[in-house]
Formats: sequence, structure tokens, C-alpha cells
Amino acid sequence: MMMDSHNTINSLKPPLRIAVIGAGVRGTGLARKISLSGFSAVVVAVAEPDDEKRKNFAGEFNLPDSSTFISWDDLTKHFDNCDAAIIATLDNQHTGPALACLNRGWHILVEKPLTDSFEDCLLIGKAQKEKNAVVAVCHTLRFMDGYRKVKEFLDSGAIGQIVHIEHLEGIGNLRFVHNYVRGRWAREKNNTFLILHKCCHDIDYLCWLIKEQCRSVSSFGSLKYFTEANSPEGSKHRCTDNCNLERTCPYSAVRIYVESNPVEWPARDICKKHTPEALLEEIKNGPYGLCAWHAGNDVVDHQVVIMEFEGGTTATCTLSGYSATNGRRIRLQGTLGEILFDEAEGTISTTRFSESQSEIIRISSPESYHPEDREIVDNWLSAVISSTPVAVDTSEALRTLAVVFASETSRKEDRVVNMKELYNMVYYK
Repeated sequence: MMMDSHNTINSLKPPLRIAVIGAGVRGTGLARKISLSGFSAVVVAVAEPDDEKRKNFAGEFNLPDSSTFISWDDLTKHFDNCDAAIIATLDNQHTGPALACLNRGWHILVEKPLTDSFEDCLLIGKAQKEKNAVVAVCHTLRFMDGYRKVKEFLDSGAIGQIVHIEHLEGIGNLRFVHNYVRGRWAREKNNTFLILHKCCHDIDYLCWLIKEQCRSVSSFGSLKYFTEANSPEGSKHRCTDNCNLERTCPYSAVRIYVESNPVEWPARDICKKHTPEALLEEIKNGPYGLCAWHAGNDVVDHQVVIMEFEGGTTATCTLSGYSATNGRRIRLQGTLGEILFDEAEGTISTTRFSESQSEIIRISSPESYHPEDREIVDNWLSAVISSTPVAVDTSEALRTLAVVFASETSRKEDRVVNMKELYNMVYYK
């Protein structure tokens, strides 16, 4: 039986040794894809401050105590048996480990975004170039079936030249309150601004579709509704404070967490013990029991980004926490027709102006959490081992993240941002 030459070459080399920094859901999920890849690679270390997560990760990947670390600083200073690292910390914690890994000469795969400031993106790009390391960023939409199919239709000329794209990231209202009003991403200082955290891969995707350089950006948005000023009359600080409105409030923590299935989302998210008693104790004392109007959150609950590209194409990206369903919707309008992809419905509709009937195809719902991660990991490993191109490297991440940073500047400073302001800072073209 003849062996594949790619696998033969890889089998002759020692396996790529990979550390994982951040053993949460994303870091663990990406690590699992390493063993499923066709490349010779193995997880050899972990850095994670949470004792339980670190212990569970070490057990799953058979890591000795000498290969487990509380901090990325300890790992990068004291661990030598390594060639590469996956960085899956919070958004505002990417820069330190990324630079430390690159300074060790390690290749890195970074969960989106590359980092939380444009200046830090430049620093990482500079270090990558100096060390000649492979850096890949997990902009997932480029790897998801439906979004790839949309790009294929566009690139085939099905709707002619692209004129305008309208993109919506609709966050289900309960999911928004859980994550961005009461949850771990509710305050900018604890993570980052919301359009970067939630929509950086949406804007990356738009820039990937249009190809031409973005020329100018304008953005508007605010925290409009979930504030103390808008709290219903008679509401209390907590849902468990004998609030007279609790039984009829759509955001009742008692109903959402305690009276729901304790092992399903969102109840399973808020404490380690999945019992009604533990959940009740958590909402009496923790952030998930706060009234949605008294939670102290400060990230926006809606924002729109307006982009103009070289050549005249325009695009909008709208983020809203007031959706009845979770899922994105994107409409591409061209000179010869229109494409509409509704993620929640699982349909792509292509309408050509010269034809009376639309062509509709169905996109299957994913059978697992982030199935595209396998291809993201494979793309990175292939680049490291076989010198193939990376889908989103530092240069590409910088090009598209610049639009995200410009949008927040526009929103906060109430002005149109000329992209030359950011692109002129780039040390490479």
C-alpha cells in the first residue's frame, strides 16, 4: 500500500511541540483539533490561572506537572520543549503572550482578535517579521461553509461587480443580557470594546469579500437601554430582592437560571455545581442575579459601522443585542444580482436580474461547536510544517482590524475616519 508523500515526509520529522495558553473553551477546543489533524504535532504544555481548568486540561492531554503553568510568563520563561503556541486568553490579554512566544522563536495561533489595540498589532507584526515565525489568527467566518459558499458565488461573477454589502450580527436578546449585561464581557475594562470582541471577524469577512482597501469609516452606537436611567419603576438591584416585577420581567434571573434546565445554557455557565440550590445561591450573590438595568455594564448594545472602499463599494456592519434569534444575515448587491445568506434560516438565495427565479441552497447546521476550528488548525500547522500560506496572517489581520479600530475611534470622536490615519502607521505595505 502506497503512503501519501505528505504524511511520509511528516512522519520522518519529530512532532511539532505545541503549548496552549488559556485552557478555556476555545483553547481546549483548538487543542483537540491538533490530534485530529493529518500533521505530526502534539500538545506539550499549558498555561492557565484557573486551577480546575488547568488540571482538567493536563489530564486530558496527559501533561506532567512540569509542563503545567499558572501564567504564560512562567511558561515562556521556563519551558524549553516547545516549537509553537496557541493563545486563547481574553481579548485584552493577547499581546504579552504573543510577543513572549515570538521572542522565543515560537510560531503562534491566536484566537481573534490578534490583540486589542492597533499599536500592539504593529508590535506583533514587527516581532513576527524579525523572527520569521508563522502567525495565524482565528477569523472563523473565512472557514465556515455558508460564508465560503457566498464568497464562491461572488467570485464566480454570479452577481457581477459588488456594489454594496449589508451585514447584520443579531445577538439574541437573552444571550446579549447573559454575556454583555450580566456576564464576563459586560465591562470594557475586563475585556475590550464590543465591536472588536463580537464583530472583528465580521468586518474581516467583509474586507475579504470586497478585496479593495477600505478608504473611510464612520460608526454610531451606544448603550441605549440597559442602564439605571431606564430601569422599570419599582425594580430592585437584584431579581431576588423581592422585586415585584420579577415574575413578568423577560430578564428574570430566577426564571432564566434557576427554573431552567441546570445543565443547559445559560444556567450551566454561571456556576460549577449544576443544581437549583447552587444556581439560586449564585444569583443571590453573583453578577448573574443583578437586575438587567442595575448591572453596571458599559459596552454598547447596538452599533453600526459604515465603510467605503477604494473603487466606490460600500458596506455596513450592524451589531444589535435586540434580536429574536441568534445568527448573522448578509446581503450582497451587485451590478447583475443579489445574494442573501440567512444564517439562522440556513439558506443562501441568489437572484440574478436577468432571471425570474431565485436559486436557493440550504446550508446544514454545524453538528459540533466550531467545526471550522479543525481547518483553522490544519491551515496553521501546514504553514509551520510545509510552508504553505496562512489564511489570516499578521499583515491581513492588521489590514482588517484597522477598520475595527477606526470604527471605534469614529464612534467615540463623532467623526469620519480616513483609513490613511492608521495605514500610514504600518511599517510594511
